[in-house]
Amino acid sequence: MLRRVFAALWVIAWLSGCGADTTVETGPAVRPVRLITAGAGDHSAPSQFVGIVAPAHTVELGFEIDGTLQHLPLPEGALVQAGDVVAQLDPERFELTLESARADHELAEKTLSRVESLKALGTVSQAELDEAIARAKLTGLAVETAQKDLDDTVLRAPFAGQLIKRLTENFSPIARLSPVIRLAPIERIEVVIGVPEQLMARLNPATLSKAAVRFTADPDRLFEAQWLDYEAEASRDTQTYDVRFSLTETPPWPVLPGMTATVLLSMATPNETVIQLPLSAVQSDAAGNFFVWTVERDTSQVIKRPIEVGVPSRKQVPVLAGLQLGEQVIAAGGAWLYDGMQVRPLGDG
Repeated sequence: MLRRVFAALWVIAWLSGCGADTTVETGPAVRPVRLITAGAGDHSAPSQFVGIVAPAHTVELGFEIDGTLQHLPLPEGALVQAGDVVAQLDPERFELTLESARADHELAEKTLSRVESLKALGTVSQAELDEAIARAKLTGLAVETAQKDLDDTVLRAPFAGQLIKRLTENFSPIARLSPVIRLAPIERIEVVIGVPEQLMARLNPATLSKAAVRFTADPDRLFEAQWLDYEAEASRDTQTYDVRFSLTETPPWPVLPGMTATVLLSMATPNETVIQLPLSAVQSDAAGNFFVWTVERDTSQVIKRPIEVGVPSRKQVPVLAGLQLGEQVIAAGGAWLYDGMQVRPLGDG
């Protein structure tokens, strides 16, 4: 009896499966997105780049003789005037050498005086006199050399500047011309920014109408600056090009190398028809090429669109090519999209 019941239930289940289609067809996922319309934006906002204060140029100073470092009187960051002592070697060895050279020269002078007297009496030859004269000259030169070496045990600043770094410490053995300190002049303040490769071609003195610098230490003030130069080779660490700006006015407080700053660049004669997009809408691929996602109005499908961009401002980036005014662009979240994906405006049911 139980076997008949199981058989009947199996037949009913089979007939039910044949009479009803249990497959549920679902369409492709439609992702909600925030859309914007490509249009000309605010061209008055300057482009901003994070920068760092760099010395105009640095000089590494060292001794012209070897010896043992006796004294580094100044700490890093100290300001110096031309002629100030910045380092000193132990002078004892050089003092002894000078004393010995002076003694040799004094003896040579006395010998020369006696030979000259004897030559006048005709008791010595001209050759002996010439030898005495040469000996006196050579010992005199030895005195001058010993005196210069002693003077060179004191290292003085060749110009007014700032001691950027001590490259060695007291009591260290110092080789001839080995750098001891790094000194930077203070008459000019420079700020360096890193510019990506794609923007470097668009940034040059001709495209700038104004440059200004805002320091983190004094955020309420702007100081005028001018384009100075740039590095023709990209940094290995950041793959950006260093561009230098020189301040045309000096802040009333000490500006030290390494301080952070913001460089604000205003573009010359902006084109009012240039499309401006928010930074969140622009993406870059592994090769560093920029693109946006546009939406076809008829199909609501997204398309990856390569674009060329200009120098960005704080919130927007100009699109120089690849996009038309009035096109629909996805404002954010492009990392989750792919070509042909269907989307709907955020908020639509």
